[in-house]
Amino acid sequence: MLRSTRPFGRIALPAETILLALLAGCMGMDSGGGGLPSGLTAQMDAPGASLDRPTALAVINQYRATTGAPPLTDDPGLDAQAQSLAAAYAKTGKAAAPGTGLVGLRASAGYANFAETFSGWRNSPADAAVLGNASARRAGLAVTYDPNSTYGVYWILVLAG
Repeated sequence: MLRSTRPFGRIALPAETILLALLAGCMGMDSGGGGLPSGLTAQMDAPGASLDRPTALAVINQYRATTGAPPLTDDPGLDAQAQSLAAAYAKTGKAAAPGTGLVGLRASAGYANFAETFSGWRNSPADAAVLGNASARRAGLAVTYDPNSTYGVYWILVLAG
């Protein structure tokens, strides 16, 4: 189980508890058993795995709401750019820097599902600052699995105004 090292109030809460609190306001995300929605815990470390982008973006937007940032809209062009960057990251082992027209880029490797990836981003001050960037309005999110690479699973989030 992932544990947050950051205090929430006066106690430290498990990352899953914080994610559930963020998801409480998301409509249509019933997990059916009190756990995280399957779209967040689906394992991406298998050929043919498919990311549930709407659910992932909803979690990011719930987080952004706590920072006062406006919600992001999914941008298919940015999704394609993120997918290309994730594939390059898997091949080279080096995450790309934000390109022209982007206000942010987050990269992670080794996390098998989005819940773990988001928790890592949220718990990193630098990543959390990008997630809450108020000038971002559109997002692209991608994951790539390469069993012959160092970390196997590579995540990219790109943000644009």
